[in-house]
Formats: sequence, C-alpha cells, structure tokens
Amino acid sequence: MKTYTVRCEWDTTGWWVVTVPELPGAISQARHLDQVPGDVAEVIELMTGERPGTYVLLTEALYPGAAGAAAREAAALRRQADEIKSAASSAVRNAVIALRRDGLTLRDSAALTGISYQRAQQIERSALDRAG
Repeated sequence: MKTYTVRCEWDTTGWWVVTVPELPGAISQARHLDQVPGDVAEVIELMTGERPGTYVLLTEALYPGAAGAAAREAAALRRQADEIKSAASSAVRNAVIALRRDGLTLRDSAALTGISYQRAQQIERSALDRAG
C-alpha cells in the first residue's frame, strides 16, 4: 500500500499549512489538525485519482519553539509508555502461566507478578481458552 507523507507546519496566521512532498503542488491549509486527513484525501483524489483506503497517510505536525519541542517530547514519551505497557502486560501473562505450570496458586502467582487475584484468574482462563 502506498504511503504519503503529510507535513503540517504552523503558520503565524493561525492556520496549518499542509503539504504532501510526494505530490509537488499538493498544498492545503487547515484550522485544526483533525481536519487534515479529510482535506488531504480530497487533494490526493483530485491529483492522482486514488481513493481513500488505497493509501496510508503519515502525518508530521511541526509546531515551532519550546512549546513544539515540549509537544514532541510528550508524544514520544507516550509512545514509549504504550510500548512498555504492552511489554509489561505480555511479561505478566507469561509469568502467571509459567508460575501456574510450576504449581503455584493463583494467589501466589498474582502476588509475585504484582497483579490482583482476579486478573490472574482472567489470564489463566484466557490461556486455557486459547489452548482449547
């Protein structure tokens, strides 16, 4: 599937200037970032005939100064937190299953992994359902 980069740059007039580098001349503007995908879809369809769903938009929003840097740092840390949360969830699930296989009780498995007894039960039930 084709990917288009959508570059959104804040203008001092209070608008986002939107360009698509892969399509020279593809320029638009938007008051709010949530309007950009729809506006860009129209531009892409007009310029290439491609319909939404046949490509992916990779949006880069560039806001200047310290506030922009703070926003980029916050977004990066949120992505890291999501990745860590996912890895922790997987590690807990694997640990509960391994502890139960070794004969530990659900209560001890929960205590060792730092989760509630109820969550340990859910993990075990889900593992048993998958095993069939």
